[in-house]
Amino acid sequence: MKSIEEIYEEFGRLLEEKKVHMDKSCDFVSVCRMLDTDPEEFGKYVFSQVGMSGDEVLDLYRRTDAGAQDVG
Repeated sequence: MKSIEEIYEEFGRLLEEKKVHMDKSCDFVSVCRMLDTDPEEFGKYVFSQVGMSGDEVLDLYRRTDAGAQDVG
């Protein structure tokens, strides 16, 4: 079984490398399914690390990537 830290690292890879957030239908619960983790528990961990909910993190990545595409 993966540790919460390993799941968090995998979450980061899904965002940075796989760009899962670019699929507008993808929400935090969907990502948690991909990670095979409980959304409520993992959401608490994400909040403890970054002070945002999982969906807020996805939205931030969407806005950031959309802004980068507008510049390019």
